[in-house]
Amino acid sequence: MVVLAALAAPVDPELDRLLGPAAARGLRRALAERARRWADGVAPGRVVEAQSAAAAATALRSHEGPVLLVAPDIPHLTSDVARAALDDLSHDVEVVLGAAHDARPYLVGLADPSPELMALVDAPFEQVVAALAERGTALGLLRAERRLASAADARAMALDPLASSDLVEHLARLRQ
Repeated sequence: MVVLAALAAPVDPELDRLLGPAAARGLRRALAERARRWADGVAPGRVVEAQSAAAAATALRSHEGPVLLVAPDIPHLTSDVARAALDDLSHDVEVVLGAAHDARPYLVGLADPSPELMALVDAPFEQVVAALAERGTALGLLRAERRLASAADARAMALDPLASSDLVEHLARLRQ
């Protein structure tokens, strides 16, 4: 299991202006911690954090079997997401993608961390599809999720009555 910073949305300076720099940093840290806890729940004791796909590939060099790479800015990761991805991977699907509302992947599941599959982690969606079609394999798709990375995401989360309290505390300025 890899929490991969490269899958996160770019840092939005508007979020810093909206919340204040300290609150925005706290929110990003809380999100990353949630992603680490989620990953540890899926693969206890086998969580790696990486800044890039290349760093993740290096960390996974001796790993065999399926791997999930997840963005650290998704507030609603659930065990159902992991189960769905791992279920697809256990049924001859080589790559599973979960797309966020910004059309970037929040989760990439790979049947194994081979160099050929790891090369697809940073690839545009069209290239992933073409590579899998060439290999004659299926692509698994997960439900969409919303990131918590931009000012608009923060405003939406502040209005969500089901938002997690550990994240809402960082949005206090928006709820006044």
